[in-house]
Amino acid sequence: MRSLTVPPKFKTPLLIAFGLVAALAIASIVRLVQYDGVAKPGVHVLGVDVGGKSRAQIISLVDDWDAHPVTISVGRRSYHVQRGWLVSVDAAATAKRALSAGSTFALISAKRVVVEPALGRATSANNVLKALAEDNRKAVSATVRLHGTHVAVTQAHSGRRLDSDRLLSLLERNKTAVEAPFSVVKPQVTNAEAAAAAARAEALVAKPVEVDYLGIPRGKLTPKQIARAVRITPNAHDVDVSLAGADLARILRPRFGKWVVRAQNARFVVKGKRVRVVPSRPGLDLAAPQVASAVAAAAAEGGAAEITLGPSAPDLTTAKANALGIKTKLVSYTTEMGPSSSNRIHNVHLMANFINGTIIQPGEVFSFNRVVGPRTAKRGFLEGSEIIGSLVLPSIGGGVCQTATTLFNDAFEAGLPILERTNHNLYLSHYPLGRDATVAWGGPDLKFKNDLQHGILVKASYTDATLTFTFYGTSQGRRVVSHTGPQTHWTRPGLNYAVDLSARPNSVHVVPGSGELGFDVTVTRTVYNKAGKVIRHGAFKSRYIPDSSTAVYGPGKKPPGPYFVLPPT
Repeated sequence: MRSLTVPPKFKTPLLIAFGLVAALAIASIVRLVQYDGVAKPGVHVLGVDVGGKSRAQIISLVDDWDAHPVTISVGRRSYHVQRGWLVSVDAAATAKRALSAGSTFALISAKRVVVEPALGRATSANNVLKALAEDNRKAVSATVRLHGTHVAVTQAHSGRRLDSDRLLSLLERNKTAVEAPFSVVKPQVTNAEAAAAAARAEALVAKPVEVDYLGIPRGKLTPKQIARAVRITPNAHDVDVSLAGADLARILRPRFGKWVVRAQNARFVVKGKRVRVVPSRPGLDLAAPQVASAVAAAAAEGGAAEITLGPSAPDLTTAKANALGIKTKLVSYTTEMGPSSSNRIHNVHLMANFINGTIIQPGEVFSFNRVVGPRTAKRGFLEGSEIIGSLVLPSIGGGVCQTATTLFNDAFEAGLPILERTNHNLYLSHYPLGRDATVAWGGPDLKFKNDLQHGILVKASYTDATLTFTFYGTSQGRRVVSHTGPQTHWTRPGLNYAVDLSARPNSVHVVPGSGELGFDVTVTRTVYNKAGKVIRHGAFKSRYIPDSSTAVYGPGKKPPGPYFVLPPT
């Protein structure tokens, strides 16, 4: 076996190299011992070199950073707050990151290593950000408006919004003073977009537009007439300028006289207990989209707007009417007018006419006030009377409760859900006990829901002595059982108080009552389906007050007890 012999000239360098390696190894071991449990050299947290610092020291440094005050400037105002109010830092997690950062080679040759702290938004940040956001400015869109035939444009203005994410980022960089950053908010509609829309609107109303039908001139649309149909609508990133064809058709329709044929709705004709549908008929009319298109083209390109007539569909077609399933009588209810003036009878008949022919779709809620509308002299109502407290006072539209009571009892007997019903203050003997209903415009309403699988047609008939409403539809075999309970909680008349602001100042006069007692009564109703199963069961409670005398006070004199104010006469 041959041995390896090192030439003399290489022995010295090798010894030196082995010595250096040994020295480095010893130095590394020493550094490992020295940096055991502390951050390695060159490790930085929040801008601070934490090399050689222990876990506790790093946590303390992070806590100090969190509690350090910062100044946030917004224009000429400054806010001095703790950094921790905005930025939340997990000191323990950050220290753990720092202790594990860097490599063993850093013990020999330090290299800068930046450790990202475990940061987040503080729970209280929204309070500070809300205060800073007071300097936000909303962007203002440019607008285009038409005043007669004049187009007016208002200029747009950019807004600004606090950039909260960027602000928190600046604070995370260890800054102690920052200018609150705001981002620019662009307006939804720019000046250029508004100007373009204004130009389109001006072109529409620049000159009259000739209208033709089958080559026959039908007059001109003036710029003012066209302007009434111009619609200027801002959308996501533009302004839409269009013509309302329905408005133009309404202006032009009288010029087409004999050529326009109105569409006829399907009608329900009652004969005995049965209902038949009279078929609908289509019409011939101006089509709104075609009118708008023709007028817009003529305004832009010149020439006449050539109008064509097309078929117009009725609102209620034969198919729709048949689909409602209105075939036979469901229920009918009649109430007696009782002592009534000619004005009251007139009002009852007028309201019955408003309701007559009403169709209640499946699932629809019937509202008395919505269908009948306000009871005003302008709409043909005369002066009747109304009950306020225990007083019977003159009122436009008296007799409304006769109508509501009759309708309520129809819905009651049909087994429909009653959503809203209020009894009169005083018991009126010509109404069924506990089954009356009062309504007022802006006050109590009568509401019930059609929960049947088909539509309901409401028909009215009347004389000067009676009012009848009849519901027609398709029978589902419902059965309604009701019971009127005993009159309870009788109350004796006392003295009511009222204030009449139109009476003589400091005056007091007493309006006598009839002395009738007040009482409570409950009517129960159970509705069964065709198979005999209970659909609903409910109680209708009524409380009638005694017909007491009322002391009416003029302005300047206060009643000694609770009072109500009379409406102005």
